[in-house]
Amino acid sequence: MRPRTPVWPAYLVAAFCFLVAIVTTLINLNLTSQIHDLERRLATADQSATANARRFAAERTMLADLQNPKAQRFDVTGGQVVISNDRVYIVLHDMPMPPRRRVYQAWTHSRGAKALMPSVTFIPDSRGIAVVALDDVAASKTDEVAVSIEPESGSKSPTSALVFQVKTQ
Repeated sequence: MRPRTPVWPAYLVAAFCFLVAIVTTLINLNLTSQIHDLERRLATADQSATANARRFAAERTMLADLQNPKAQRFDVTGGQVVISNDRVYIVLHDMPMPPRRRVYQAWTHSRGAKALMPSVTFIPDSRGIAVVALDDVAASKTDEVAVSIEPESGSKSPTSALVFQVKTQ
């Protein structure tokens, strides 16, 4: 009779294969998680790059408009209202900071309208400088621009005296 072959080496190989399968599965799950994380970061970076490109294009357009020798310029308290290529800008160089929890708010008046319409809110930088594009209006349809001091969230109509008001047509 033949001596019986021990089976423990086969069990040892099977246990080793099982262990390798568990370890590779865990590594695979970790790598998959890392890939998803990198995909999310890439998507966020792509959105940020797109937003930066749009902002850069808008700033380049603004700079060209403000330097345009054919731009209309209206002097106001602390700066100018500039109209160029059917866009309206408020350029301020000497504006004090508004009181706490208050902001400056731009207002426009369209031809034929009965009241000022609210536009963007803004705060000048620490030197009193603010360059504000009124993207929500076309200069060709706007005959007046004004600024007032309003609550942080803005207002639907001016709640304080106007800082300035200028007719643009």
